[in-house]
Amino acid sequence: MKLIRLATIAALSTTVLAGGATSVFAQEAREVTTEGQVQFTAPTDEDGELEVIPPLDPEDEESPDVDINPEVPGTTGPLSIMKAATMNFGSQVISNQDQVYNMVAEMQRLANPEEGGPTEVPYVSFAQVQDLRGTNEGWDLQVRLSDFESGTQNNILTGAEISFVDASLRYEGMNQENAPEVHEAGLTLMPNGAARSVMTAAQSKGAGASSVVWGNQADLNAQFADDAIEVVENNAIQLSVPGTTAKDAATYTSTLTWELTSTPGDDA
Repeated sequence: MKLIRLATIAALSTTVLAGGATSVFAQEAREVTTEGQVQFTAPTDEDGELEVIPPLDPEDEESPDVDINPEVPGTTGPLSIMKAATMNFGSQVISNQDQVYNMVAEMQRLANPEEGGPTEVPYVSFAQVQDLRGTNEGWDLQVRLSDFESGTQNNILTGAEISFVDASLRYEGMNQENAPEVHEAGLTLMPNGAARSVMTAAQSKGAGASSVVWGNQADLNAQFADDAIEVVENNAIQLSVPGTTAKDAATYTSTLTWELTSTPGDDA
């Protein structure tokens, strides 16, 4: 009888263990989740120099492939003016009538010039801001103008004004809702007047690279291809000079000061 009892107990024990193993294997895992993570920080000097991003659509056949140097070499960010417009209104004949002069188109270096062809081409003027702070605080790009001066008797070009006839925006971002705003057509700079906003990103906007663009590239290309045209002009930026202003036979020079602040203004 003792042998039978022991055998029965052993058999029952085996059954209990087998049942326990069956219960464990029934807990199948058919779907699980894990975590992926990346952290971003604002760039510093150690992260290298920033590059100007040409504002024209690279897929547009009218857009030349150009290399553009930063306005300040060695700029590293994270909130920086990468490019600003340099304005030359050419050589003009002295006149006693009110005159409006188009800006001479800025030239930019071709990235891959053809052998025997030009190394530089006329290119739209633009100002570019790169915001890599990652804080979405917004910013304001303003510009002000000093007097046009020469070292001659009539050394101030009294009444001269620069007008931005028209402007467009190029925002290098997937989410266009984050794009800043550019100034309205006809924005005027008066010498020694208040700084004027040319591009403004309200809070939560303006991250990445943004450019306010002046000029029509197709028009500049057509002028450049016309052998009868000696000077390619960008009519999106103009200088007006009163006829009553005394002008000496000299070069008059002004300074444009571009300033970027992290607090958006109300002027744009």
